[in-house]
Amino acid sequence: MRSDFKSASACRVFNHWRCATRTELQVRVGLAGRSRGIAPNTKTVSLRPFCPSQTFASLSAQAATDGVLSDTPLARRALKSSSILRTLDPTKLTPKDHITSVQWPSLRRSFELLVARYDDGYPRVTVLHDPPLEDSGGNLAGFLYYHQPPHAPPLAGELRFRITASGDPESFPSGVDYTMEQGIPWSMPLPTIAGNQTFAPILHLLTDVDATVPHRVMELARENQYTFTSGSVQASRYLYAFGQPFHLPLTRRAPVFEFVGKERVVRRRLEHITAFCIGPWRHYPRSGSIICCFEPSPLKEHSGKRVAVIRVLRTLEHDPVRPNPSYTGPPIPPELYPREGELLMKLYHRKVKVWAADVDAGQTSKWGQNAQATAFSVLFENALEYGSPYGFSA
Repeated sequence: MRSDFKSASACRVFNHWRCATRTELQVRVGLAGRSRGIAPNTKTVSLRPFCPSQTFASLSAQAATDGVLSDTPLARRALKSSSILRTLDPTKLTPKDHITSVQWPSLRRSFELLVARYDDGYPRVTVLHDPPLEDSGGNLAGFLYYHQPPHAPPLAGELRFRITASGDPESFPSGVDYTMEQGIPWSMPLPTIAGNQTFAPILHLLTDVDATVPHRVMELARENQYTFTSGSVQASRYLYAFGQPFHLPLTRRAPVFEFVGKERVVRRRLEHITAFCIGPWRHYPRSGSIICCFEPSPLKEHSGKRVAVIRVLRTLEHDPVRPNPSYTGPPIPPELYPREGELLMKLYHRKVKVWAADVDAGQTSKWGQNAQATAFSVLFENALEYGSPYGFSA
């Protein structure tokens, strides 16, 4: 049996943002592997989102060159704490599939998933974790599993990490998914798994062992994996349904979205969502971040049309909405400030209106709007094909 970390593949996920906390189930596992305590109303560490400047493949290579896979006492401890996974199906989990993370002091504000091929083809998985300074707890413990979201096409499947109270699979339903800073569950999209040789053992589990992902779907995911090689899309903007939350920085010029359909993944940059124009200049009068979702427009003026709008779900305590200190333009209408539960507004020709994307109106345009219409048509098609909590129908 070979178990040398030098020959292992690895995926390293970095982010420079500070970690936030959430009020959820707290699971602390000490160095001896015993639970320190579980409290349903205490704070739990959250996961930071993917680094937008590096690809998964380059992260794997960097992990090897940085010495994460070197033969050191710490690396040997990581290997000892690894788990050989026999399933990613939540209904088939056994105590052997339980993973306890290793605190890795060389990581700064990061989370790492190391995947090595075991001799029989199953994945040997290690979770490396470096908790932020404000978190005094120990390691994380739980199950890596495959999640197929409801009201979504097969291409929308993803890996998640479920923190549990114990290694007993019976604790899985009462556990909580590890979350990113914005409170959105961490996930690794299926096209990322399919298109990266690092995750070949994971792919083997999904297609040949659990059979949760048909080979045709995995091949389709591989064909669409190119959209992720730029590393410019965050997992929270990998969208397949109306109502799915995503993170929106208010000073971001053109955030990238991936719209996941039945047979395709459409990549689209949405230009200047939170900006307004005065003359030739675009202004960003607000700083901060918000959590939003797309939804079919409820406005009477859009009745019978395929129009998508943006609903503001919540603001973020660690990055609140506030005036942009670099903004020196004219006063802006108060309606332009995002409000929780309200539709996102925009300034069109000096008039405050709801931000809206009309799918059918954009089909005849050659530039820009046509691409935007194609992207949002994916969400409307999914709503018809897989159902939607918004009750949209043709």
